[in-house]
Amino acid sequence: MINSKSILAGILSAIVCSGALLLPAIGQAQTLYVADELRVPLRSGMGNQYRIIHRGLPSGTRLEQLSSNTDDDNNEWTQVRTPEGQEGWIRSQYLLNEPTAAIKLARLEEKMSQLDGDQSELLQTNEQLSQDKANLEQQVDELQANLEQVQSDYANLKKLSANAITLNQRHKELNESYQLLQTRAEVLKTENERLQTGQRYREWLFGAGILIVGVIVSLVLQSMGRRKRRSEWG
Repeated sequence: MINSKSILAGILSAIVCSGALLLPAIGQAQTLYVADELRVPLRSGMGNQYRIIHRGLPSGTRLEQLSSNTDDDNNEWTQVRTPEGQEGWIRSQYLLNEPTAAIKLARLEEKMSQLDGDQSELLQTNEQLSQDKANLEQQVDELQANLEQVQSDYANLKKLSANAITLNQRHKELNESYQLLQTRAEVLKTENERLQTGQRYREWLFGAGILIVGVIVSLVLQSMGRRKRRSEWG
């Protein structure tokens, strides 16, 4: 950077010394700059015989052009106003229409510094965005895992629901079968009671028959005994 400043200063000084730089005619107020690597005296009038009201404006000083003219020696002078409001005359050869190389360099360095700051801020922002992206990806993974778990739970519930429907249907079928079996059991019970009643009736008839047969046999035997005794008597 120092070598560049020196080279630029030398070039600008050569241009100034050769008189190649010409100032535009006075019109509206124009901004001028003190040439590079100089400290230019500000005088009260056009000419070196006038008193110095400012002993050394540093190079790069921003000045407002008020007027321009030539002295008796045909040297060009420019009337200017400093940033502090002080007015005076400076040899036109020491003035430039644009900032000096040092100012440009300083502005460039300031711009570079600002760009470096912007770059650091962008890098920090990018790092934050990367972190946010990683966090979002983690949240997406967690949501995906939760979704898969919910889908699995839903599938299990659906399966259990289907099994519950099947079990309910089976329960209904078993209940209907139970009702049929209960009805059949009641029918069989009634039939059994009827059969038991018939069996008791048959047993009663059989007992009555035996009793009657016994009575008949007894009567027959008694009758036969009487006949036998009569025969013996007769």
